[in-house]
Amino acid sequence: MVKIKEIKVSKLNAKKFIEEKINEIKRIVGDGRAINALSGGIDSSVVTMLAHKAIGNRLLTFFVDNGIMRHQEPERIVKLFKRLGVKVQVVDAQDRFFYALKGITDPEQKREVITQTFYKDIFGELVKGSGATCLLQGTILTDIDETVAGIKRQHNVFEQLGIDPQQAFGYKIIEPLVQLRKDGVRKVGAALGLPMSMYKRIPFP
Repeated sequence: MVKIKEIKVSKLNAKKFIEEKINEIKRIVGDGRAINALSGGIDSSVVTMLAHKAIGNRLLTFFVDNGIMRHQEPERIVKLFKRLGVKVQVVDAQDRFFYALKGITDPEQKREVITQTFYKDIFGELVKGSGATCLLQGTILTDIDETVAGIKRQHNVFEQLGIDPQQAFGYKIIEPLVQLRKDGVRKVGAALGLPMSMYKRIPFP
């Protein structure tokens, strides 16, 4: 497993970090397209804005409605990001998630089912339909620590578990925030100009 060098919030130069990540995304995506899922949380919101600044309309942003989120969340997120210049497409996947989770009670099994349903079934279809070669996601260092330590399996951790996303799902994953923890992501969100209601948002549930 590759050792990830943490950038602590006290040492984080948010402006420099943003410039570096925008250049990194440009380099990896090249002339192609990238795709990302926006949940409305701080991590995915920051990744969306970084990628939007990097590749503009070559970024395809989807909000996957799994049926287990805040009331009227899809409409709220679409409106908010429209004001920020980002077009968000909503995918109604409630029935697919409910069907996949039916009868499952074990928390870890639920996480695995959600991972497979989201990344392989739903997002796999979206990637193939879009022609995108890269998926941007908001994995942070805490996600990896919790997964590797066996505390709980985070749905967005792959390479650290020996899973090759290119082989398993058909696309390359870019993780711009993987050196940060939540406080660092919030600092970057503020520097990107996201509204305080977003970068200070409490995770759900």
